[in-house]
Amino acid sequence: MNRLTTSCVCLVLSLGSATHADVTVQQTEYRGWEGAWEITNGDARVVVVPQIGRIMHYGLADGENILWNNPELLGQVLPADGPPPAEEEGLAWQNFGGDKVWSNEQDDFEAINDHSWPPDHWFDGSPQQVDRLVQGVRITSPLSPANGARVIRDIWLAESGTRLHISQRLEKVQAARHADLEPLRYTIWNVTQIRPPQVTLMPLNPHSGLADRYRLWDDTSPVSFVVDGDIGRFTPHPQDSQKAGVDSDRWLAGIVDNVVVAEFYRRDATQPYPDGGLSAEVYTSTDYTELELLSPLVPLAIGESLELTIEWELHPLPATASTDEDRVIAALEWLQSR
Repeated sequence: MNRLTTSCVCLVLSLGSATHADVTVQQTEYRGWEGAWEITNGDARVVVVPQIGRIMHYGLADGENILWNNPELLGQVLPADGPPPAEEEGLAWQNFGGDKVWSNEQDDFEAINDHSWPPDHWFDGSPQQVDRLVQGVRITSPLSPANGARVIRDIWLAESGTRLHISQRLEKVQAARHADLEPLRYTIWNVTQIRPPQVTLMPLNPHSGLADRYRLWDDTSPVSFVVDGDIGRFTPHPQDSQKAGVDSDRWLAGIVDNVVVAEFYRRDATQPYPDGGLSAEVYTSTDYTELELLSPLVPLAIGESLELTIEWELHPLPATASTDEDRVIAALEWLQSR
């Protein structure tokens, strides 16, 4: 594992542990990865692993990790020159789990990367530069030779409570490998893999451009997605993978054990979005569920950038919420009050 180099910039401190008010930021070993970064404030614990370019732990200080970690890849890293070949033709996807960013619409992967799957490994899995912020860390991806861009993510924890701020900027540095694709379209596509939830919840846009105010992928069972007023309830299938998306605003959430995990964001109704206008998507599998937040889909010239800021928060449900329906009602009361 190569040592990551760091630099000092505005609001960035040199490496080493430090405390700001009630937030402690320090290097740690995490599940086999040396040089991970732990951010704590007494209420929440966050662990960022620059060696694979992602957040791998988010939970209450005395609680379980809400994020899913792939047990088969703990402590592993990608080879320096990218992902290893798959057993069959193509490249293997190293699905480490946790939270990361993709940089382009999935339908464009093959034209940009010369393969439809896996995603661009310079964003998804490669070691990233790390700098310590006052209340968190900044990770910067390598420059992708395929799309000519990189992403910079500032990840910091509030002084109290569980609010995690993630400010992201995708920078276009050079032309894409295939010049005929320019001007290339980009999106900041957050992919957060959480442990299997009871249900995910998403508000439905009252002014939606979608026929039913949501979209279900072809292999998704309609009975898994239930509309309750202006809320979509999406329940994982016990055997099959499924996906749903909405063109909504404000939040996307799941109930894991007895805790609500929510991701807050804003949608710009004046801009086009990936996948036919979707700003939030949920993918479910038997091992994990993905909460996916998408920025507008825009062409960038060299020197231009795209930004997306999201915030996470955890909310323990009351002990009186003893049934699945009770938990949904309590979760929605909290979410709609934010």
